[in-house]
Amino acid sequence: MNYFLIKLAFDTAVHFGPSDTAQSLAVSEDHVCADTVFSALCHTALQTGGTELLEKLCSWAKKGEFLLSDTMPWREDDYYLPKPFALSESRNELSTAQRKTMKKLAWLPVGSFSSFCESIHGGRPFDPSQCQGSFGFQTETVKAAVSENEDAQPYQVGLYRFYEGCGLYIIAGIKTTEQETVLLSLFRVLGMGGIGGKSSSGYGKFHLEDEVLLNDFYDDQTQWLYQALIKESKRSLLLSSSYPKEEELDAALNGSAYQLVRRGGFIASDTYAKSPMKKKTQYFFRAGSTFSYRFAGDIYSVGKYGFHNVYRYGKPLFLGVDL
Repeated sequence: MNYFLIKLAFDTAVHFGPSDTAQSLAVSEDHVCADTVFSALCHTALQTGGTELLEKLCSWAKKGEFLLSDTMPWREDDYYLPKPFALSESRNELSTAQRKTMKKLAWLPVGSFSSFCESIHGGRPFDPSQCQGSFGFQTETVKAAVSENEDAQPYQVGLYRFYEGCGLYIIAGIKTTEQETVLLSLFRVLGMGGIGGKSSSGYGKFHLEDEVLLNDFYDDQTQWLYQALIKESKRSLLLSSSYPKEEELDAALNGSAYQLVRRGGFIASDTYAKSPMKKKTQYFFRAGSTFSYRFAGDIYSVGKYGFHNVYRYGKPLFLGVDL
């Protein structure tokens, strides 16, 4: 398996509406899950290559030859990973301020990940101040819904705008040169149209800042990431919000530490139904969950009554970690 790090730099603000709140239009998260990225790539594949390319993409994913992580933040030359869900064995006492900071901490720099793991096993206390600092800021805009013979109805759209020198990256696992060519081509086209909500209003546009083959690592960070991706370990860190097949669930739950994230949303297809339709709701393991068993996951059918199949990406990408 070849692993690529695809670095996205955003040219506009983004709207990444959370799927676990009724106010998803009014707020925005700072990243999107793997299933959202895959859906956007599928929509792009259908537009650029028709059903043949779409079916090829879904086939690769179902066979585990095309793997995606959630999007994760980068700042300058530093890449970040989700903070693992794990119980600390350390008896070291942290100050109240440090405990609050640790609780709020969502992302760890790759360069600090090993020291974090050591700290929860009784090593030197981890200093969360080295991870402080956001990658952008929340903002909002007001738009108006206009209907015939009715007054305009204003509504708020929550946005997230990345700071200069910050953005998101994705790790992709692929097997063939053809898959590499298709993947990068789809990302370039997707960047012009935008990812996330309200892309028709110009939000979510990006360009590829860098494309790194992790197999040919060039520094300590990329070496650590590649070795963790191929490492067989007792514990594994989940990088893509995903869910095991029914027959894998019991094994996956055994010895796991996890949180769940609701996955819902609407079907972005003009040919599926005459009016917008919701996808089936599922609850996935959130990225950052840790497992003793590496499940395979699946591509799940989430359509209801439309004219064609609709799928949700639920395949995992794991890192071998010392937790």
